[in-house]
Amino acid sequence: MSPWGWVIFWIALGAGGLSAAGLAERRGRATGWLVAALLVGAGGFFLMTPALGTPGTDATLALPAPWPTLALRPLPLAPLWSTAAGLLFAAAALGTAGQRRRRQILYALLPLEAGVGIYLWSGDGFLLVMAWEFVSAVTYLGLVTSRRGRSVWQTGWVLLALSEAGGMMLLLAVAWLSALTAPTGLRLHDAFVTAHLPHRLADGTVIMVLGLVAFGVKAGLFPVMIWMPLAEPEAPGVVAGMFSGLLPPLAVSGILALDRLTHPGMGWGITLVVLGVLGALTGALYSVMARRAKAVLAYSTLEVLGLVFAALGIWQIASRVSPGSIAGTLALDGAVVLLAMHAGAKFLAFAATDGLGRYGQTLDRLGGLLRRTPRAGRWALVAVLALAGFPPLGGYVGEWLLLESLLKPLGPTAGQEAAHLALLAAGGGLALAVGLGVASYLRWYGFIYLGPEHVPPDDAVHDLPPAWAWAMGLAAILPVLTGPAVPWFLPWLNRTLRPFLTTPATVFAPTFTHPQAVQPLVDIGANLVPAPGTVGTILFPQGFSVGDPYVLTVVAGILVLLVGGVRARNRRHPVRFVAPWTGGAESYRPRTSFSAEGFVHPIRLAFAAFYGLERERVERADTHFYRHTIVWRVEEHIYLPLLAAARWIGAHVRRVQSGQVGTYLLLVVGGILAALAVAFLR
Repeated sequence: MSPWGWVIFWIALGAGGLSAAGLAERRGRATGWLVAALLVGAGGFFLMTPALGTPGTDATLALPAPWPTLALRPLPLAPLWSTAAGLLFAAAALGTAGQRRRRQILYALLPLEAGVGIYLWSGDGFLLVMAWEFVSAVTYLGLVTSRRGRSVWQTGWVLLALSEAGGMMLLLAVAWLSALTAPTGLRLHDAFVTAHLPHRLADGTVIMVLGLVAFGVKAGLFPVMIWMPLAEPEAPGVVAGMFSGLLPPLAVSGILALDRLTHPGMGWGITLVVLGVLGALTGALYSVMARRAKAVLAYSTLEVLGLVFAALGIWQIASRVSPGSIAGTLALDGAVVLLAMHAGAKFLAFAATDGLGRYGQTLDRLGGLLRRTPRAGRWALVAVLALAGFPPLGGYVGEWLLLESLLKPLGPTAGQEAAHLALLAAGGGLALAVGLGVASYLRWYGFIYLGPEHVPPDDAVHDLPPAWAWAMGLAAILPVLTGPAVPWFLPWLNRTLRPFLTTPATVFAPTFTHPQAVQPLVDIGANLVPAPGTVGTILFPQGFSVGDPYVLTVVAGILVLLVGGVRARNRRHPVRFVAPWTGGAESYRPRTSFSAEGFVHPIRLAFAAFYGLERERVERADTHFYRHTIVWRVEEHIYLPLLAAARWIGAHVRRVQSGQVGTYLLLVVGGILAALAVAFLR
């Protein structure tokens, strides 16, 4: 099928599916129609993947003047995200079985599915703006239609305001590109062809910053990511999983589409690294302190996406400072692996929260739910292991690639060594964020599914149906694809990313595919751990072998067997009960309970300067305790001043709204004269 055929398919699916469901409302069959439409769309994503990966699959449509000529061109990594979208939408359609508001959730997901299908073909120009604007609009509708409440509407307005501001910036960036590359005449055009652009535009960095903010709203970019921790806790689990898992990869593909057009300078890479490190640290510090189950996941999304943006910045810097270095390839591969892993793992984690009952928003009111919700608990464990970087799942592979890109020297010159030292300093912040993220995931899973059960017996906690468990298996394919399947995934990824890479060297040893052809990545004179059938090395800080996840998995398995053997040997002896916070087993009592707040108290004290910790002593009966309040600095130090400035501007602009025609005409004439003056001065 041609590109325009696929676009027509997605338009027909969205419009036809919603219309058919609306007609079926009277007979009570709308849910079935919506499930069928979503599954048809999921199948469409799988069938569309080969077309997106075929070179030269482009098309144009000439519209009447003054409308632009629209170009269809697959976005970077479109085949990967098409496959991921098919898996996640199929999982969402089947995983909502038995939910109370299933019909509303499906109504919200169907237009999003159609918008994603069109967006993957949106090329590099005005169609990119329109498709991304449509995805932003249906994201807002998906939030406000799937849940009701004042907080949901307020969060929806925040999302809509940030999305529209980003849309205006993206329109400005694309119009700027059009002006730099347009032929003679005033006709707008959309057919941006890389060969017709200079190797590096003088305004490339500025254009990329505009695009970065536009796409960064959905991609969790610091500091415009504030809608995520507000919206995702309010949305149903599968909808929040889509927001967290699918939208960021699509936004990163949009950023890469602009990058391949503008070829920005070094300042672009530095911007990505700085914002990525700040975002990763902020998300990790917020996540480890959050009290609500979904809020922990929402803030941890910001931590992972901060790692992704930092990896993109490392790729940009390494590609320019040392074009032949393998560090850039390691970083770019690590960013994509983290995105793909995160899409599936975070969908699993959010979907598992749908069965936590009415107290499911507070960690300290949960506990021991693995016995009452075994299906949700098992899939949540898979998600946590992937997100925490447990080998051989995709989180381990992505973080390994990212950290090795930092350790790889860039060259012997003074400039290359200075750049490497700066990246190592950034790596310290990223390593700290990774460590805090692991603590956050352990806290989330431990205080929900393990330990003593705190949930009252009459609470609405329920295990999710078997159909939900089978559906989650589709989403789990992504952490496996980027982990145990890395010998086959990385070669495909490097071929797909070839236009963005500056070195032909591979970043891994394909041990299981062509062991006889493998050469060592770094010649150190000896094999630390020989790779099977090769002369390469495993677990060496400047290379990556597909055997690394498996070696660590075997080591972890040996340790588990060792601990199990020790316990079996000592089982006949009496067990000494100790306090819960030392790892023992003791009945739950208020005085001895180890709470989620107590778990992170050392971290709260260590980063007191960041949290702006306020301590208050509270006396109750014969006990006293301390209540700590943290300051949410991103909101209070960034967004509240912006809100105050917007209100101040609005109060002064309101004075202009006098209703007098003469005043409006004067403003129009003044604006025209100012625009002419700027044009002539330029």
